[in-house]
Amino acid sequence: MHYRHRYHAGNFADVFKHTLLCALLEALSRKEAPWCYLETHAGAGAYELDDEGAQATGEWRTGIARVHDAADAPAAAYLRAVREYNGGGELHRYPGSPWLALRLARAQDRLILCERVPEVAQVLKRTLGGDERVAVHVRDGYEAASLLPPREKRGLVLVDPPFERADEFDALADFLAAAARRFAGGVYAAWYPLKNAHAADRLVRAAARRTGRPVLDLRLDTGAPGAGRMCRCGFMVLNPPYGYPAQARALLAWLAPRLAQGPRAGFDVNERDVR
Repeated sequence: MHYRHRYHAGNFADVFKHTLLCALLEALSRKEAPWCYLETHAGAGAYELDDEGAQATGEWRTGIARVHDAADAPAAAYLRAVREYNGGGELHRYPGSPWLALRLARAQDRLILCERVPEVAQVLKRTLGGDERVAVHVRDGYEAASLLPPREKRGLVLVDPPFERADEFDALADFLAAAARRFAGGVYAAWYPLKNAHAADRLVRAAARRTGRPVLDLRLDTGAPGAGRMCRCGFMVLNPPYGYPAQARALLAWLAPRLAQGPRAGFDVNERDVR
């Protein structure tokens, strides 16, 4: 199986992940010093919601469509970026994490993006318009630990794999351990599906144990009925910036009822030795 995000762009998991990601980048920008953003599985960088794949699943309708026009939302930076990508008009397109990161980057900041499929990497380059602050590497993102530490000595690493491998949780934990050895002071964020709670719990414990870094584990459950559907997911942050846990809790308290698809919708915030 090869994952095709065009079918899922803008769904509840994207809204959850990108809201939290933008808040992390804002936190890094509180200091004037430059940061580097490294993404291991970048994808195409943007998606058309009028595309037949997105229309076929309609997942964006219970995701970004529910919050796109929200006023006075705590997720202001994220929603501003999505609206900007749509030219301030109706919702037809959805930006991926590379575009969002570039939108929040300042003149002194830098992006390193890894995408292993050459054709997708070419689309990504076109999406980002050849911005000189961006370097796109056509390589397996799990090899990206070799690119650390960045010259800026501060930054964020996003690990957002497609979870098409049987050993994806193990590969993710191995990457975090290798990366943290090279760049112990970096902020790391990893998205994961929550179909198997035991596997997800093992991932979080392994990340904390093998990196020795504080871990913030954030989870969202839409409460959607039906077996076999991905209706829950998590976002794990190693070395969360000061004040970020409280900010994340406020964001999820706002998001959870708006993304709910059933009566059991809710969220969890679990801090493991977070300073």
